[in-house]
Amino acid sequence: MLQQMRDGFRYLKWLLVIIIFMFIWWAFATWGGGASSRKQSEGSWAARVNGQEIPKQYPQQRAAMHLGHQAVDGLVDQELVYQEAARQGIGVSPQEVAEAIQRDPGFQDGGHFIGLERYRNVFRNSRISLEDYEEQVRRDLVIEKFRGLVEDGVTVSDAEVREEFQKRNDKASVEYLVVDPARLAPKPRPSDAELTRYYDNHRDRYARGEGRSGVYVLFSASELASSEPATDAEVQAAYDRDRSTRFTVPEQRRASHILFKVEPGATPAAAALIEKKARDVLKRARAGDDFAKLAGTFSQDTGSAAKGGDLDFFGRGQMVPEFEKAAFSLPVGGIGDLVRSPYGFHIIKVTEAREGRTIPFDSVRDQIRDQLRLERARGEILKRSADFARAAAGGKLEVVARSQGLTVRQTGTLHDSEALPDLAASQSVVARMLGLAPGQVSEPIPVPSGQVVVQVTGSAPSEPRPLPEIRARVEKDLAEERARVALAERLKSAPAGRGGLKALARDLKVELKTQADVARGTPLPGLPSDKAIEAQIASLAPGTVGDPILTPSGIVVLGVTARQDHRDEFQTQKDSIRDGLVRQRQDRLYRALLKRLRAQSKVELNEPVVRSLDQG
Repeated sequence: MLQQMRDGFRYLKWLLVIIIFMFIWWAFATWGGGASSRKQSEGSWAARVNGQEIPKQYPQQRAAMHLGHQAVDGLVDQELVYQEAARQGIGVSPQEVAEAIQRDPGFQDGGHFIGLERYRNVFRNSRISLEDYEEQVRRDLVIEKFRGLVEDGVTVSDAEVREEFQKRNDKASVEYLVVDPARLAPKPRPSDAELTRYYDNHRDRYARGEGRSGVYVLFSASELASSEPATDAEVQAAYDRDRSTRFTVPEQRRASHILFKVEPGATPAAAALIEKKARDVLKRARAGDDFAKLAGTFSQDTGSAAKGGDLDFFGRGQMVPEFEKAAFSLPVGGIGDLVRSPYGFHIIKVTEAREGRTIPFDSVRDQIRDQLRLERARGEILKRSADFARAAAGGKLEVVARSQGLTVRQTGTLHDSEALPDLAASQSVVARMLGLAPGQVSEPIPVPSGQVVVQVTGSAPSEPRPLPEIRARVEKDLAEERARVALAERLKSAPAGRGGLKALARDLKVELKTQADVARGTPLPGLPSDKAIEAQIASLAPGTVGDPILTPSGIVVLGVTARQDHRDEFQTQKDSIRDGLVRQRQDRLYRALLKRLRAQSKVELNEPVVRSLDQG
């Protein structure tokens, strides 16, 4: 039996190897080397890298896991690196390819290579040829060797290792207080001269980033919808399809209740006492006492008690199962037995009922027709905008738009977080423009009203916003800065160290908070992350207090009361820290290389294909 299991495992192992190779062949049959570099038809490629096409078949394998766009990006990166390695003359020998294959666990049995004959047999009945597979291995080795050469010289200094050790291990106990600047700021408003002087000294603080200007075309779903009516048959089919969901109003009940809460963890004896009280009230309700008054007096659901216990209308699935079962089984006016739920005991009275019904076709016909028009229009504008973006790429958007009878709009000069002047909720368009160089045309960008294709025509340098535009903000900043300075002066006259911080808190009538074992980079409770606060926690000696720090939450004054010493652990951690820092730096270096290669190369994405991959 054991031998049969081993034989079966070997069979499954080789079957898995063949399946994996068939996946590789799917991509490699049209991409990678020799005859595989033949031109693809327009709809069959996912990307082009310096003219070399990547067919859509390969990323389709990953798109099944909803990684379509990521798959294409990954393949583009591989092709960029392979082309750069080839340009620099990096290659691998047949011996290196053979050794890599022999080391592959898929071609080993008992830790040893299976032998040439069994290796070749794997490919005799598969759709991938032995030559194609070995060419793919060769490409992978070239990429691996090139990356190794790029990353080989990366090192980190002993000082960097120690700094990282301190970041991970250094912890301090902290005392701090937070003061509202309004309590300390001088009351008179600053003069125009003072405000202008402060603004001029802090112009960088009010700078808006680099700007872009351009032209764009809006493909509006509402405009297309007006000329794309749906037929009566299509409207009827849509109604029939959604009749049981969208066009069916489920049955509903309106009920009032009286809740007697039972806290989680209550003892059986305590629950029994609550149940007895609930049953006494239930008897009064069934005897004819006013239910609304009983709810106002006894119910512990304060929200509904104020309304006589009324819960308004609800459908199935909106209440806890125990409550729902009782409410939907009672007649209108009926008061059920006690119901136990996770909240406690309920007395339930049903006050109204609405039976489920189907909305008549005639009353929603026009609504469905409009929706179908809009859906059809959305699909059409996706195609039209993608076709237009491809046609405009590398040329002038205005020329292509005029040739197609489309309206071109000007963006004006825009900066980060701003919107197009005549298009609501279009900040995404401006964000995309900031990533384009003058002359570049965007892919279609979704906005609430449709799709936008924009071409950047100019850029503007970063500059401060005009003082009149942000006067209120500058006034607030100046007041807070004055308050910080005033607090610093008060701190100078206070006793040194912890005593001074306590005296300041007492004088200002604010809480002196404490927090033990604060790790580097960890924000203090109730405060946002702040580099200045982190720097003081990391650098202050125990028993000392730092300068006041202005934060969005107020002015913070803190002192370090104690610091943990982990220096004896450095020797045991330094090697693993060094390895981790080297890997991080290697990854950053490699990503920077990929970014440079993309900038220097012509990379084209077939957006309709990529979107179809993302949609699976």
